[in-house]
Amino acid sequence: MVSVSTTSEFLLADARAALRRRASEESRTELSRAFGAWLLPDANQDSEFLSLVREAATREGAEQDFHTVAILGFGADVGLLAAGEIEALKKGLRRQAGRGVVIDELPAAFCSDAVGVLGVVLGMKSVGDTQIRDQVVQWISKFVKKSYDAERTEEWQRCLFAAVDLQLDSLLNISIPKSPGTADVRTALVARGVMEACDDRLADQDGKHTLNLAMQELADALSHDRAALRLAAVESVVRAAVPVAGGKGPASAPKGGQPLSDRDVRVHDAIGRERFCSLTNAEIMKDANVKKPLRAEGLEPGGDAAKRCLDRIRNAKSYPLSREVSKKRASRN
Repeated sequence: MVSVSTTSEFLLADARAALRRRASEESRTELSRAFGAWLLPDANQDSEFLSLVREAATREGAEQDFHTVAILGFGADVGLLAAGEIEALKKGLRRQAGRGVVIDELPAAFCSDAVGVLGVVLGMKSVGDTQIRDQVVQWISKFVKKSYDAERTEEWQRCLFAAVDLQLDSLLNISIPKSPGTADVRTALVARGVMEACDDRLADQDGKHTLNLAMQELADALSHDRAALRLAAVESVVRAAVPVAGGKGPASAPKGGQPLSDRDVRVHDAIGRERFCSLTNAEIMKDANVKKPLRAEGLEPGGDAAKRCLDRIRNAKSYPLSREVSKKRASRN
């Protein structure tokens, strides 16, 4: 757990404010707005996120471009899509998977768009369609590793490409950048559940580096997407931070994880606190009384989308993670 001194709190407050301004500028693209809302869901952004998703789902033909599908993918990952919008996402995924990745002997622009590629892959996982998954994986495999290795690719973008590969079960064997300068990106992606922390010690180190980066580097020097990642990382660290002096208990931050979508709330209510505290995700999804409400929400028990939904709930409600439930159970035996 990262400690925050009283002096650092003042510097950090200024840094957080600057990151919020940068990450919410009106000049952001629609995809950047969706990405920021996915990273940092709150009441103010949820309505905009929902509006972006609703509008993106209406697009047809050439208008259903790469960014449109990525927006729908981020929306699907947090449970914002209705049944008809999921069909629009499926159609868009098929369309993207049929696109060529080279134009005039150069990689297509979307190949280097790490944020967009992550959104597309999250959408692919959310729909749970085996045929679509095969098509998208085959398409993405043609360019993601090359984009990761490209000289022009920045380290923070490599972190996103590594997260993409993790969603593909490490099919491309892409390594996660470990530099201190990308600690905030790793922290943000761990908080969103698309990357796992190696261990508590390394997670603690990344937390410290994240706060240092926020206080030492100007927010205005960051791209909108980079600023959103850093802000999400800082907020994640602050939620768990304890001041060294001048305070009792945790630093001021909301308890628990990030707010849940309406779908996640319904899933939580159907499962109940007792199951989350006493059962692992795998055990919950085997429960006959849980399978039906999960399927009613478009979540196949045992599927990746269902697992991620349950992990989001555990994080938001401060319930023990599955491995913690298993450890506690083993200690009793």
